[in-house]
Amino acid sequence: MTILVAVKKNGRVFLGADRITTFGNEYSTDLVNSSKIIKLKNGYLATSGYTLLDNVIEHLYNTDHKMMENSFKDRAQVFHFFLQLFGEMRKNYTLVDTGKDTYATMYNVFLLVTPTSIYGVSNNLAVHEYERYAAKGAGSDYAQGCLYGTYDLIDDAFEITRLALESACHFSIYCKEPLDIIEVRSTDFGTKGGGYKQHAALKTIHKRLGTKDFVAVRHDALPLVKDFSGPVRTKMAKPANKSRTVRESSSAGGKGATARSAKTTRSGKAASVRKAKTR
Repeated sequence: MTILVAVKKNGRVFLGADRITTFGNEYSTDLVNSSKIIKLKNGYLATSGYTLLDNVIEHLYNTDHKMMENSFKDRAQVFHFFLQLFGEMRKNYTLVDTGKDTYATMYNVFLLVTPTSIYGVSNNLAVHEYERYAAKGAGSDYAQGCLYGTYDLIDDAFEITRLALESACHFSIYCKEPLDIIEVRSTDFGTKGGGYKQHAALKTIHKRLGTKDFVAVRHDALPLVKDFSGPVRTKMAKPANKSRTVRESSSAGGKGATARSAKTTRSGKAASVRKAKTR
């Protein structure tokens, strides 16, 4: 199984996936060309489900099938691509049993991402466009929850994607690192060349990083109140004889929020300041 995540924010679009491949009761994460992000002529495609679909798409890519010329400019064109894929599976691969379902159906689900758009494709070929983010595959419930909780708090779309993938790997037994994440840029497309899994900008993360130094708390979310025992403290402050952490964030120059945390003592003076890593 697989977790797929795409995020669009601040004019940047990212697509990510894990690398686990299961074989019955076994799994592998180090297969050759095991990245699940496929580079088409005008977009990136990732799929969760049977790995056989990866073989089919690779074969269609290498044989220069006309469907690979699709520009994916809107939902209708994405739908047309998958109709062609379904037709090829029925006609030339005999991989689809069409006698049991009312609608066309494949076991796999997909994310197709362009420099401007995120499309999710269900196993009945229904295509939907997502404005901010999407998650498909095993562990997608966990990833969706993480996306909801972090999207408005973190400016870096790469980090939002990473955290969503990690949350699925943490809770779902069908997801596992390494993680592959790529920024989807217009300069990546326009010509076929390089092979269907050749993407130089792909970043692979081999172990879970967590939230690192991120502080996702707004300054105005920590109202200050007068305490008659002396110093000013937050409403959630611990007893006066114990140190506490006050978290605040600020932005400057329109370049996104720079988070910091300051550990205070009973006197209210800052003991140390730590900056979060930003991209």
